[in-house]
Amino acid sequence: MTATTHSEGKHLGPAHYVMVWAALMVLTVVTLAVWKTDLSHAGRVVVALTIATVKAALVAVFFMHLWEEQGIARLVLVVSALFVALLIGLTLADNATRFPYANPPYSDSWKDDPWRNEAPPMQAEPGPVKVSPKTATEHPAAHKP
Repeated sequence: MTATTHSEGKHLGPAHYVMVWAALMVLTVVTLAVWKTDLSHAGRVVVALTIATVKAALVAVFFMHLWEEQGIARLVLVVSALFVALLIGLTLADNATRFPYANPPYSDSWKDDPWRNEAPPMQAEPGPVKVSPKTATEHPAAHKP
């Protein structure tokens, strides 16, 4: 009497796991190399998110053994991936349609706006407050009767 909870298909050997690990390392180096290029900031983010998606798929398929599973486990993976893509897409769309003052001044939304010169400048950060070490007797409020 054997009670197994997973399919009895062919299991992957250690060589497959080493190859997947090597692919993950190569993709990590590619991500860093792309980040150092003179691609636009948005382009680098898109490439980095694409590589991260591929890496997540490799981890899910091989290290979580979804390659060996069938049916509902694969369906859950696909639906979850679509849901995450939807959330990331909606977040990026929301950020792209914001008024530029809602984004940090170093973001790309400030660089190419034609009305940027017409808009009032952002308030500068106040300088440091200088405090002189006065004694209580020198302070005007200390002389009240």
